[in-house]
Amino acid sequence: MNKIKELRKEDNITVAELAKELGISQSMLTNYENGNGTPRDDSIWEKLSQIFGVSKSHVMGLTTDIDVVHRKKKFKAVIDMSEPISIQVENQTDIDILTKLDLLDDEDTNKVLDFINNLLTTKKYEGIEDSPIEYVTK
Repeated sequence: MNKIKELRKEDNITVAELAKELGISQSMLTNYENGNGTPRDDSIWEKLSQIFGVSKSHVMGLTTDIDVVHRKKKFKAVIDMSEPISIQVENQTDIDILTKLDLLDDEDTNKVLDFINNLLTTKKYEGIEDSPIEYVTK
């Protein structure tokens, strides 16, 4: 039997959230989880694999991935954009950067983000992993 329900619960994802992410109805997802059908579209299995950070065959219940224990879970931080957020700064440089970023328009802010992402691909930062936090705005 597939492992969709097990993986979904481990990651504290609701049926509604996962169904929306997959682009299917909640009832269809519930049927898949309960073994009352399986996704015919391979892209559903692929999306599930990406969401849970395991192989497609693991989601399908065909194999047991050795790396499942070590898979990376992202913490979801929901940010209500209608409310101010608090960020803890550690030094004057942090304050200077945040203050100056606030002055930039969206286009230039994206240029700064691209610049930072390019820096992080250099050999100097090799092996450094992405933040374990996924920020979700509402």
